[in-house]
Amino acid sequence: MYITENPSSTGNATNSMNFMALKRMQRVWIALFLIVVVALSFAPVAILGSAIGWPASLRNPAASQLAAIAAKADTVAFGYALYALYSLAIAPVAVIVAWRVTALHGPWSALIISFGALSAIARLIGILRWLTVMPVLATSYTNGDAASRTTTEMIFNSINAYGGGIGEMLGVALFGGLWLLVAMIAALRNRAIPMWLSVFGVVAALMQLALLSPLLGVASVVPIAAAVTVFIIWLTAFAVTLVRK
Repeated sequence: MYITENPSSTGNATNSMNFMALKRMQRVWIALFLIVVVALSFAPVAILGSAIGWPASLRNPAASQLAAIAAKADTVAFGYALYALYSLAIAPVAVIVAWRVTALHGPWSALIISFGALSAIARLIGILRWLTVMPVLATSYTNGDAASRTTTEMIFNSINAYGGGIGEMLGVALFGGLWLLVAMIAALRNRAIPMWLSVFGVVAALMQLALLSPLLGVASVVPIAAAVTVFIIWLTAFAVTLVRK
């Protein structure tokens, strides 16, 4: 007795296999993009660190920072340009995470993407001061007399405080912490990613939100470098789970 294979069944099985292969390739490319974002996050440290001692240099007096920027203007601009690209990449990263934990459906997805976009915009605004205003101030400082240098230092400190408030407090701490926290709550509800990764993500999000403590009159308990590093480790782990799914 012979069993005739149903052509339609064979076609469906082939289509299913092709679909699964396509989905896997999509995940691989998305994971590679996330790894590029992770690598991009280290670029400012490598470039600006060697040029002006960044990020430790941010604690230096205005006169020291202005002189350093003027001396290495091109390198500083390149380093902050890469930092700006990383900041913009936070928006698509949030979309990818929303896709993974909510399939881009429902209010959870909308919140994740909205907070992620706001985080990227605020971060970019904060960084743009180093690509626009600060180089001009650095040139003015090096070419000015004692009186004009004092004025330039005051302007530098004011713009730095304002830009840092937008970039770090809003971009990294508030909206950066919120989009990740909402994403991890959705992940825990949907069990979309491994439990340990969701819990790790909650920790990373709370560390970012803890950066807001100075606004409440509380001394900072989490260094920004630690919060950013934990997030980068989480993002790397998230990328790996996409491929291994």
